[in-house]
Amino acid sequence: MRTKLLSFICLIAALFFRFTTTAQTALNAGDIVVFWVQTDAPDSFAFATFVNLSPGTVIYFTDCGVTPAGNFDPLGCGEGAVQYTVPAGGLDIGDIVKYDSSSPAPEFAPYVEAGVINVSFSLSGLGDQLTVFQAAGSPGGSNTAGSNPNFIFIASTASTLFNADGSADNNTTGLPMGLSDAGLPRTALGLGAGPGPEDEHDNSVFQGPYTFSTINDAKIAMTNPANYTPAAAISDSPYNTQVLFIPSRISITTLSAEEFDLDGAIVMHPNPSRGAVTIKNNGVILDVIQVSDMNGRVVGVFELNGSTSNYVMDLSDLSDGMYLVRITSDQGTVVKRLIKI
Repeated sequence: MRTKLLSFICLIAALFFRFTTTAQTALNAGDIVVFWVQTDAPDSFAFATFVNLSPGTVIYFTDCGVTPAGNFDPLGCGEGAVQYTVPAGGLDIGDIVKYDSSSPAPEFAPYVEAGVINVSFSLSGLGDQLTVFQAAGSPGGSNTAGSNPNFIFIASTASTLFNADGSADNNTTGLPMGLSDAGLPRTALGLGAGPGPEDEHDNSVFQGPYTFSTINDAKIAMTNPANYTPAAAISDSPYNTQVLFIPSRISITTLSAEEFDLDGAIVMHPNPSRGAVTIKNNGVILDVIQVSDMNGRVVGVFELNGSTSNYVMDLSDLSDGMYLVRITSDQGTVVKRLIKI
């Protein structure tokens, strides 16, 4: 009996490790957009996500530019970075996150990588770039993220172009590998005053509105430099007014067939769980949730009757182990694995 119990504990521990280390979201270029960059004190920026982000996902923001080859200087960057860790509950499509250097949210932390990203994060008032990346192959973060970056987005207030060398001038940059500053939507947003390497604006913000028919419409509008308001000082109007009224999320009125991801639209947390499990719903019409053990025996049924709200299941009476959670909606059915501990 003791051997069986030990084996079960080891199995649960292995499954816990697997689920907590692989559940984070690996981003592609353009999955988030930086739409506010303020290089005057306090250093500030905001980003919106175009995909659901699982808890524990780590995203890096740095004022390091890249070389003409599209990568960070192999001799190191004389600038800094912050890392953002998606909190418990995750982020939904359209959620907006703000950073303020004078009082950063607890999800932000300094990131330093010796020989690569060497100092503290500090945007230059002469215009600067904000380069967004993940650790390639490690969406939950890595202490060598800067050595192996997967570039997601870049916004620069130093120029309208990305034709400089970040290793020669801290306030300029080339075009990060895999990103594009041509056409719409784009993944490299030049918000400077002109095409020169330091034709800069101190600050720039998307001028709204923040309601769109589709995600692609949002991407096109929010990566178009013509839709941004610059300012030499943070007190300038209408810049300061538009910053004040940045919402907590953008509104997407329609998800196209290409954009809709049922599995991503329905997030289940915490997992593993001790009993209370929240089904976080991004506007999907849910009909019923059915919980089965690994032998196929139905151990719980929850009727939702067309709800589009979050729902909390009480599974505290279930024995420890793995279960299959079958969620049926008007868009189809998705099955998720749940560990009860």
